[in-house]
Amino acid sequence: MRRPYRVLARVVALGMLAGAAACAVDDPGHPRGFPEPAVVDETTASASPTAPPAHALTDARARSALLRQDDLGDAWAGTQGAATWRDGLLKGRTDRPECQELLDAVYAEDILGEPRGGTAVTGFDDYEYGAQLRYQVGAYDKADVDARLGRLGQLVDECREFTITGAQGREYSAEVTPVELPNSLGDARQGLRLIVSGDVEGEESALTLDLATVRVGDTAALLTHGGLYGIDDTATRDAAQAGAQRLQNLLKKEQQEKKEQQEKKEQQEKKEGKKKTKEGEKKTPPEGSSPEGSSPEEVSPDEVSPDEGDASEA
Repeated sequence: MRRPYRVLARVVALGMLAGAAACAVDDPGHPRGFPEPAVVDETTASASPTAPPAHALTDARARSALLRQDDLGDAWAGTQGAATWRDGLLKGRTDRPECQELLDAVYAEDILGEPRGGTAVTGFDDYEYGAQLRYQVGAYDKADVDARLGRLGQLVDECREFTITGAQGREYSAEVTPVELPNSLGDARQGLRLIVSGDVEGEESALTLDLATVRVGDTAALLTHGGLYGIDDTATRDAAQAGAQRLQNLLKKEQQEKKEQQEKKEQQEKKEGKKKTKEGEKKTPPEGSSPEGSSPEEVSPDEVSPDEGDASEA
């Protein structure tokens, strides 16, 4: 059941904690073992500074692969901004180094690594559960993404339970479990659920956060779905499937366009080749004719020898 007033009160309280966290807890920065995350706009991220391949995904194409409200349902609408529980409950220090790496990666949403082309980000708010969903997509290096997904799976196995020390020294218990995604979902995938529990302004609270990553060819998507009053379990899976399908459709469209461009190029080259052949035939003299067009039997007066000239006179 929707509880907007309690959601608003809890969000405000966590926002106050987030402000205090700046003094009590150092910024964890980017996750160890992962490159520093690219700074992204709420709707579109810039391409990597390194020159991407000619066929790399553009920002416009990346935006076309983003989730839409229709993919999620009537309870969802465009986000009003990042949920403050991100700083209130996900920004802190852990009692285990390997779990710090996991927490930092989840907080910074730095799972996929450095993009190799265009990227785009969007977000939605669920007014039924008071939850938020963020979705980003872009072009990435296949091998790098697969390695990162493998590392994420290791961290999920190693960090089933740990403690987070957050704002003002408050401690929260964290539990991590793997989220199984269908094998048919993209070329590679990894998912997890993080539950952070503890006292927030004198009331016991629990944040439930799902994270799903999917790679389709040389593109990949990252989805986070979290809320303080639980989340719709089907929403994460449905959104991941819808996002993967959009990526597959995008890649098929790009492949078709590349095929058409190649066919057009071959036709143009074939046409130019025929034109050059015809021009060459026009320049080549007919067999048996001299370059100047005169018959070989015709002899100019200048070519007659003196003896032949005297004989004709006689």
